[in-house]
Amino acid sequence: MHRSERLQDMLQYINEKKQFNLKDLMEEYRISRSTAIRDVQALEMLGMPIYAEHGRNGKYVVLDNRILSPITFTADELYAIYFAMLTLTGYKETPFEHEINSLEETFQSVLPSGIKDRIKKMKDSVRLDTPSHQNETPYLKEILKGIMEEKVYSISYRKEESRNMTVQFVTLQAKFGQWYAKVYNTNSNRIQTIRCDKIMQMKESEEKQPLELQYLFLLLKTYHHQPGATMFTVEVTEHGKDLYDKESYPSMKLEQTDDTYRISGYYNRNEEAFIANYFMRFGKSIISIQPSELRVAIRNKLQSLMIHMDNIN
Repeated sequence: MHRSERLQDMLQYINEKKQFNLKDLMEEYRISRSTAIRDVQALEMLGMPIYAEHGRNGKYVVLDNRILSPITFTADELYAIYFAMLTLTGYKETPFEHEINSLEETFQSVLPSGIKDRIKKMKDSVRLDTPSHQNETPYLKEILKGIMEEKVYSISYRKEESRNMTVQFVTLQAKFGQWYAKVYNTNSNRIQTIRCDKIMQMKESEEKQPLELQYLFLLLKTYHHQPGATMFTVEVTEHGKDLYDKESYPSMKLEQTDDTYRISGYYNRNEEAFIANYFMRFGKSIISIQPSELRVAIRNKLQSLMIHMDNIN
């Protein structure tokens, strides 16, 4: 094996091991100690983040928070990366906002001028807007790392009032410009959804043992549907179908029959007001509603709104 081939293979080998000593390299590649030392020095010159731990059991360690091996991209792959970065520009905060800016600066310093020009045209032409808001979400990066590293946190969460919870984060998602997280509440042993901007404090906890993420994913499939949930069916016109496409929730689905569309799903006992508010915006695009209790809840909401409008100046 030529040295260039050995170094390339060694990048991948070390990347997988995370830590190694010269003996590992000598046995893996059948090279002498002096050759192994020169190869490690060559990898450091290539930018691989290696540092030595000295002592009786000395070893080399690869830093986790750095690029671990050289990567080459095609032009289309670069365009895909920049397009993905553009999709986040509508959010006030993102988990890796500083790193995204750093990544763009790194790319801009090495990209050919022709690709730079095309990327600039893309940035000037593509608009992916999300609703604007002023809510601060300072813990996004910690939440994402907590998911990947399967950690448990004590958080202070403010909704109607402030409360403390011990949770393990399961998913992080964005909707309408807001960041939401599904968490496993270790006190109630239930999955629940929280708004990330409502987290006031967050600290890693060692009082509870974390659960495997794959197990928590299984809980997500059934966490929301509670005993006593009400099933509903709402038929709407094509305009109602368009409204559904703009905003819908995992507890509902859309089916088409000829020229009408059927939205079906369920809501739990404490969610009737939420579902009534949701369907109020459908207005005259609604053809029929089942059960009648949901229709009554929507009508009551409308009557309350009419009274409010009559009382304001």
